[in-house]
Amino acid sequence: MIVGLLSIFGAYGLAIALVHLGRSRFRWNRRKPIHYVLITRNNAMQIEWYLRTLLFVSRLKARTIHIVVMDERSEDDTMAIAGRLAATRPDHIEISEWNESAQLDQLITRYENEEVVLVRLSNEKEMQNIPLFQ
Repeated sequence: MIVGLLSIFGAYGLAIALVHLGRSRFRWNRRKPIHYVLITRNNAMQIEWYLRTLLFVSRLKARTIHIVVMDERSEDDTMAIAGRLAATRPDHIEISEWNESAQLDQLITRYENEEVVLVRLSNEKEMQNIPLFQ
């Protein structure tokens, strides 16, 4: 009886391992990453929540994301908070200072063939582009 149970558990374990192996081999080719450009100005109260939400939803959807935080000369701790999170996830979060509008054009041109979502955190209509609100 024990041998029968062990063989059943072994068959289930092997099936699970094969399914995960198959998914991991084909998943990375399936979708291109999404690039979020968050334009901030004095969003210290919300920036950590936005960044953590984007990272959490990307894990739930098994989607690779890259976040660029562009700051328009904030007078609060927005950049300090974003910088702290970027230090923990340097492969997903990039910090940039907003100097001129041409800088945004260069950023969008850099990701020309990929999906780019531009979100100005002070604009509620643009905030609907964040996946949690969809």
